[in-house]
Amino acid sequence: MFDTETNDHGGDAAVDIFGALWLGDSFAGFLTAGGKATFYYHALPYSPPHPACKNSWGIYRMFMTDRNYNIKQKTSQFYAAQMITQDWVQPKDAEHKLFTAASDIKDADRHILVTAYALLRPDGQWSLLLINKDHETPYSVRIVFHDAESKTDRSFEGPVDRITFGRAQYAWHSAGREGYADPDNPPLRSTVQGTEDSSYTLPAASLTVLRGTLSHR
Repeated sequence: MFDTETNDHGGDAAVDIFGALWLGDSFAGFLTAGGKATFYYHALPYSPPHPACKNSWGIYRMFMTDRNYNIKQKTSQFYAAQMITQDWVQPKDAEHKLFTAASDIKDADRHILVTAYALLRPDGQWSLLLINKDHETPYSVRIVFHDAESKTDRSFEGPVDRITFGRAQYAWHSAGREGYADPDNPPLRSTVQGTEDSSYTLPAASLTVLRGTLSHR
């Protein structure tokens, strides 16, 4: 199965941080479920902001433009696509192995608030895409890799690359056709030390990539 046209339709939600969370879940979820390829449609800017409804203006693309179609700034979906293609996966034409991942962070109605997508990259690093869909609450999580064959649990060990994109980096301000993002910054990058007891903070309304090697069995 191929997903040949994916985007979040116009309006404030598409250009707010929600657009980034939606894109991460949409792409990673489709591939993890068995999809063979997914395509973003489309990256090129060919219209200024327009209303999805009376009081909600935006676009469903990676760039904001002026009325002359000149690029003014990047949208949240640009940064999400960059994280998926440059940080979560290895930007290389080589096999990546996807694995099922799960989170036990849920709201009172049992809706999953944090989704997780795990893959083994060609360079031997394990890479997790974690999406905190709670717009109000950050969460501290522990990561466990379970080997069903050997019935052992492992964890990140040593340096772990941490790439995060959330409301501290990007915030949309509604103003009809003149809506804009401020701040409009790229993901925050850092390196943390992974151990069996390590916990990792997921800011509210954010995508986070954790990437590193595992402890020995």
